[in-house]
Amino acid sequence: MYRILISLLLFSLSTSAQELKDFRPPAGYQLVKELSGDLDKDGISEVAFVYNTTKLSADYGYDRVLYICKKIGGKLKLWKENRSVLWRSKDCGFFADEGVPLEITVKNNTLIITQTFNHNSRRQSSYKDIFRYQKGDWYLIGATHHFYDTCDFDDGYDINFSTKKVHLIREYGSCDDNAELPEDREYNFTYPFKEIPKMDGFIPGKTEVKMTNPKMNFYY
Repeated sequence: MYRILISLLLFSLSTSAQELKDFRPPAGYQLVKELSGDLDKDGISEVAFVYNTTKLSADYGYDRVLYICKKIGGKLKLWKENRSVLWRSKDCGFFADEGVPLEITVKNNTLIITQTFNHNSRRQSSYKDIFRYQKGDWYLIGATHHFYDTCDFDDGYDINFSTKKVHLIREYGSCDDNAELPEDREYNFTYPFKEIPKMDGFIPGKTEVKMTNPKMNFYY
C-alpha cells in the first residue's frame, strides 16, 4: 500500500509538471520586479515576476502583467498569469513620470501587492491587497485602503474577506493650528460580502461599497 501511495504521488506531480508550460516572457517585455516565496504551502518557493508589456498608453504608461511560476525539474513553469491586479506603469496621478510606487512581497503563503496613487501634491491613496491560493484558485482575502490628505483627513479602510470583518477609521487634521476639528470616527462591523473576490478581473481601487449606517463608504 505504501508503495502504491508513493507511486500515485509521483505520478500526480509528473502530470502536473507536464501540464505547466515553460516560462518565457514575450519579446520586448521589461522586468520590473522579481521575488520568491512559498505560495501553496508545499515547502517549495514559487517565483513571482512583474513585467511591463509592450502595450503603451501615452497618458498611463505600459500595461503590466503578473506571472507566478513553479520550479519543476530545474525549470520555471508558468503557474499563474494575471493582467488585472497591477496598474499601468504611470497610472499613479500626480508625479506620473516617476511611475507607480509598487511593493510586492510574499508573507505567510500569501502574495501582497501595494500600489499608490497621488491625487495631487498633498493627497494620496494607497491600496494593499492580499492574495491567497486556495480551493484551486487565487482569491483576494484582504484589502487595505489608506486615503490621506496633508491638511484635511486620514482615512483607513481594512477588510478581511475571509471573516467579512471591516474596520473603518477617519481622523481629521488641518494645516491651521487654531482650527476646530470634528471628532475622529472609528467603526468595526461585519459586512455581508456575497463571496470572496477572485484575483482574475479584480482591479485595485475600483470597487466602492456605499454605507448608510454608518454613512461612510469604503473602497477596495
